[in-house]
Amino acid sequence: MCRHQLDPDDLVQDVFEKAMRAAQPIPEGVNERAWLSRVLHNQFIDKLRRRAARREDPLDEPIELPVEDRAWWHSLSVEEIRATLAQLPEDQRVTFELFAFEGRSYDAIASELGIAKATVGTRILRARQKLRELLIKERGDG
Repeated sequence: MCRHQLDPDDLVQDVFEKAMRAAQPIPEGVNERAWLSRVLHNQFIDKLRRRAARREDPLDEPIELPVEDRAWWHSLSVEEIRATLAQLPEDQRVTFELFAFEGRSYDAIASELGIAKATVGTRILRARQKLRELLIKERGDG
């Protein structure tokens, strides 16, 4: 149903959040899988309507690296990235970790940190840029 790579994860997470926050539990005798599938479908339709109304562009599209940088970037270990992340400003570091390591959606991060969704995107973008800059500097490639 989803066009963008990260939308399905966000959609499933939104459904489970909605189900857990519901005032009433899933009705007894109801097929839970079918009920959740229906909620997922409704959530998807609602998201499409909101996106059409706001002309929302997905902020969490992966950044495409130039072909020559892909092998280098993908060969980094989680430990190298985490060590370099410690050098970032706290707001960028925390936001990036929630997104990259915990797999949280922009909406979930914005809610948890009490900031706008656009601010989440900006912090992640700046963190990625600074992280790349620091990693290149550490490797002596720049």
